[in-house]
Amino acid sequence: MSQRSSVLNHLTAGFSAVLVGYTSSVVIIMQAASASGASPSQIESWLLALGITMGITSIGYSWYYKTPILTAWSTPGAAILVSSAAQYQLPTLIGAFAVTGVLIFLTGLITPLSKALQRIPSPLATAMLGAILMPFCVKAFEPIMTMPIVFFAMFTAYLVSKRFMAKYTMLILLVIGFLAAFQLDGSLLSSAQLEVAKPSWVTPDFKLSTILNIALPLYIVTMLSQNLPGIAMLRSYGYQAPVKPILLGTGIVNVLSAPFGGFSINLAAISAALCMNEDVDSDKAARYKAVLWAGGFYLVAGILASSVVALFLALPQQITHMLAGFALLGTLMMCLQTAFQSDKLREPALLTFLVTLSGISIFGIGSTMWGLIVGWLYALVMQSNKSR
Repeated sequence: MSQRSSVLNHLTAGFSAVLVGYTSSVVIIMQAASASGASPSQIESWLLALGITMGITSIGYSWYYKTPILTAWSTPGAAILVSSAAQYQLPTLIGAFAVTGVLIFLTGLITPLSKALQRIPSPLATAMLGAILMPFCVKAFEPIMTMPIVFFAMFTAYLVSKRFMAKYTMLILLVIGFLAAFQLDGSLLSSAQLEVAKPSWVTPDFKLSTILNIALPLYIVTMLSQNLPGIAMLRSYGYQAPVKPILLGTGIVNVLSAPFGGFSINLAAISAALCMNEDVDSDKAARYKAVLWAGGFYLVAGILASSVVALFLALPQQITHMLAGFALLGTLMMCLQTAFQSDKLREPALLTFLVTLSGISIFGIGSTMWGLIVGWLYALVMQSNKSR
């Protein structure tokens, strides 16, 4: 492979990884920020903080370890915020983001804590996540009543692209969604101008209720659905994953970026694979350069966050619901398959799923944590009965 072609491959892989990761969930990040009560300038700050921190950590880790270590925001974590953030004031949510960063840092610092986290049964964690994602996916089909033509255009595009160009499904849906929105309102493009995003500071406020109902679920979901699969992805391609430095570093970055809206930075898994395969470079030791490019694209996306925010805020709500729901269908299917594949944990997983979906709140603890608690206790009781 010539030097010029290898550079082009690195650039293409890095751009594709950011494009796939960004387009598949940016609308969910926007919804999460809006649900938290953030103003348009604060939403802009969220995307700026996330873009800058993802860019810096991806470039820093990959350069230092000469390994393709791509970081990303936590899409499942954003889904938690969309469903729960409206109940809390923005400063207390920012405090919860900082606590999540501290917990991730401690997980890297204290080995028994990371081992304890891995003892949470995977079916229960995925059942909890599946219940969080279910309402998003259901809402994706509601616009069939109010915008049938747009719905069928996007749904048909979803089916066709999943069959022939699965990696770019969300990009295709974004294009169709924006074309439909422009057809409905010709002034859509005038709302977006190329401007440099500005940070917006929110002083954290720490309250026990948000720590229990936001920080803990965000930490658990980020670790189990993002960091652990990200580590497994690195190892599956034959790379040594520097687990402790990654957890320590991303934990610190999460704490520092929290006041600006950086709710969770973690290892990427699916999008990271685009920078690790043989198509990137025949030389395995050189594939980290694709992540360096990805980090650069992250930085550009963060700096231009104001344009992204203006465009997405101008979209009709029905289109954003379709984009978010279709983006999460694959994750929901994975969660349901994992949650109910084990005979021993099928009933505990069902209880976790239903309690989480119920939206209950008892003693100030929300349904997300209650679902995991009830399912885990039920699993422990059933296992103890069988051992007698």
